[in-house]
Amino acid sequence: MYVSKLDCPWHMTPFPIQGFYIDSDNDVTSLAGYCKFVFIDTLRSKSPQSYKPKDVQSKNSRSNTKNSVNADPAIEPTRIQKVLVRHPIKYETKVPFKKELKRAQSIYRDLDRTVTTMATQLQNRTEVDIASAIDSTKLAVASIIRNPDAMIWATKMKREGTPLYQHAINCAIWAVILGREIGLSEPKLETLAAGVVLCKVGLFMLPSSSNTATEFTSIRENPLYKKHVTLALKLLSQSKSLSKDIINTVATHEERFNGSGFPQKLKDTEIPLFGQIAGLVDYYEASTSSQLSPTPLSPSDAISAMYQERDHLFQSKLIESFIQALGLFPPGTIVKLNNQHVGVVTSNQKNKRLQPEIIMVLDENKITVKHRTLDLYAYNQSPSDEPLEIECCLPAGSYDIDISTLYRKAPSFLSGLFT
Repeated sequence: MYVSKLDCPWHMTPFPIQGFYIDSDNDVTSLAGYCKFVFIDTLRSKSPQSYKPKDVQSKNSRSNTKNSVNADPAIEPTRIQKVLVRHPIKYETKVPFKKELKRAQSIYRDLDRTVTTMATQLQNRTEVDIASAIDSTKLAVASIIRNPDAMIWATKMKREGTPLYQHAINCAIWAVILGREIGLSEPKLETLAAGVVLCKVGLFMLPSSSNTATEFTSIRENPLYKKHVTLALKLLSQSKSLSKDIINTVATHEERFNGSGFPQKLKDTEIPLFGQIAGLVDYYEASTSSQLSPTPLSPSDAISAMYQERDHLFQSKLIESFIQALGLFPPGTIVKLNNQHVGVVTSNQKNKRLQPEIIMVLDENKITVKHRTLDLYAYNQSPSDEPLEIECCLPAGSYDIDISTLYRKAPSFLSGLFT
């Protein structure tokens, strides 16, 4: 079936605005997470005879699967996807966002300091302290388990220092958030975080002009870029304390689901789960970072771009889990409402993803206003008021909004909000 229209704005979903085909039950499940009903273009839809549910087949079709596939090349054999986690753990938010935020910021600063120290040691060819960076990631894992929103907010704050180092940290945070969503145990989350934060150590070892480039595209265009995995493995293999899973995460984070990655051209399930996660979050962070991209995407646009790559660059189940973990408006996201006011999202509760809590920053003329919190869900419960909705999600840095500056400009407001 060809979906031509939704019952909600396209920008509030990860689906392509021009419409798309539903090819599997997974697509239906993903669609149901955002819409109650959709509009089908019958002229562009495949005929009923050409569509067969992937999980239901008649006895005759089972016996003639090979012949039917060969007879009609448009019908592809079902890809059997491996279960992501056999015995997933269901995590609950244990600490309120306001309470966890201060601790998350402190953990992020410590992680930034240890990664920067490690990178400096690599460039100076001195003894490298990998253990401290790994220990810091464990604290980040604990914070994300308690409440992932606080650490998400921490990734949105601009900081001094090398963007590439912060890229490595943010990727580790996104990876743990995804790992938490799919139910990895805490020890597995710690291993995942350690592996992802070490994925770019090969780039840290390149000449300083390479690893301090402000645009990630410039870094990737460097002829030495594809050697960074080999450089990292050569360094990390000397450490006896790093597990096989950590090493494999670094070794496979540049591989892609369709075999287009490097250095081994692995594909599909040949890529271990942690390597797939590392590649996916690397893509997302590079797309949305205002420090590494001259034209960063908004979170919703980045997720939409990733959705286009399902079972191409990345496994569809991982992409769908990432969408479930973050939502379209993660904390720290700049949004514009239908009354043209601009604010910053602070909450990410799954039961009201499309109507989050927002800090109002600019009025309809884009003039700074007195900061106040607006709970869209609560506001829209009042029948007497015109409904307020998020019109669009904006890239990081839009209207020169900087969350770090927001803290300094409104200490009394933030004191009440985050303590």
